[in-house]
Amino acid sequence: MLTIAMAGGVTLLAAMFAYRIGRIRGRGAERVAVDRLLHDTVLPTLDALALGAPPDAARAQAVELRGRLREQVRPQALGHELATVLNELSRKGLRAHLVIADPGTGLPARRRVALRDATREALRNIVRHAGTNQAEVRVERLGAGIAVTTRDRGIGFDQTRRRPGFGITESIVARMVEVDGWAEVVSQPGWGTRVRLWVPR
Repeated sequence: MLTIAMAGGVTLLAAMFAYRIGRIRGRGAERVAVDRLLHDTVLPTLDALALGAPPDAARAQAVELRGRLREQVRPQALGHELATVLNELSRKGLRAHLVIADPGTGLPARRRVALRDATREALRNIVRHAGTNQAEVRVERLGAGIAVTTRDRGIGFDQTRRRPGFGITESIVARMVEVDGWAEVVSQPGWGTRVRLWVPR
């Protein structure tokens, strides 16, 4: 009788512990999502205002932020969504060429959105840091999944001396890991930067 009571008590404690851990992890995932939203939208808007951006630029940032806050997952092809991202960033001076060898149709919504948002962050990094306004974005089949590669031929950086920041670790790499994919960032001074993202179909 005592053994049964103890086993029941242990089971109850284990269930309560698992529930608490689940809530903590859920809050952690929610916090990461909020941090990404702030990093990807609010902070660029504040930077633009701090740098004395003209009113039109600040308004454009605000419109983008409102759109992201209201954004719902839409059943659009990956190529269409990436073209929309390139159009957004063209207003910031980016001139990117989109090559679609595979449109990525049939991707689960979570993976498609992760690819789109990680690509947006990679392109924003070009605008902020690469010293060039030219880039190429390529969508293609790679193994059993879809890869999106962004490439610039800007100033690049030394990966052995510079630790990746939040944009790379959370807005790019972590997004891919969360949907069973991966991200590879390759950069060298004078060579530029290549970011390859991959998700399974």
